Amino acid sequence: MASAAFASQGYLNIFAVIATGALGNILGDVTMYGLSKKYGKKVLHWFHLGKLAESKPLKDVEKIENNYSSLTIITSRFQDQATVIVNIIAGLGNIKFKRFVLYAVIGDILQIVFYSSIGYFFAENWQAFYKTASVFSWLIILFTIIISMLIAKKITKRMLK
Repeated sequence: MASAAFASQGYLNIFAVIATGALGNILGDVTMYGLSKKYGKKVLHWFHLGKLAESKPLKDVEKIENNYSSLTIITSRFQDQATVIVNIIAGLGNIKFKRFVLYAVIGDILQIVFYSSIGYFFAENWQAFYKTASVFSWLIILFTIIISMLIAKKITKRMLK
C-alpha cells in the first residue's frame, strides 16, 4: 500500500508497483510450495513427526484442500499467515503444481490490486485503511475456516454412511 501511495504522488509507476508486488508474491508462493513438496515430509521425519506426515487427519485436510483448492488458495492470499499454511499443506499434499500456480496467481493478483488500490486512491489515509483491511482479511479467513469445517463435516457424514 505504501508503494501505491507513493505512486499516487508521482514517485513510482503504479503498474510497476502492481507487477513487482504480484511477481514477488507468486515467486514466494511457488518457492514455498516447491520446498514443501520436495523437503516437507523429510523435515517432518527429521523432527520425529513422521506420523503426522502420514496421518489420517492430514490426508483428510489434503482431500478437502484438493476438492476446494480454488476457494482455499485464492482466499488465503489475503491473509499472510494463512497463505504460508496453505502453501505448505498444498506442497505436502497432492495438489497438482499447475492447479496450485493458477489459483495462487489469481489470488496474488487480486490481493495486490486490492491493496494497491487502497494505497493509490487513499494515499493520505492508507495506514487507517490497512488496519481495517487486516481485520477484514481475518474475517475472510474465519469465514473460509467455518465453511471448510461445514463441508468437511458433510463429507465425513457421507463417507460414514
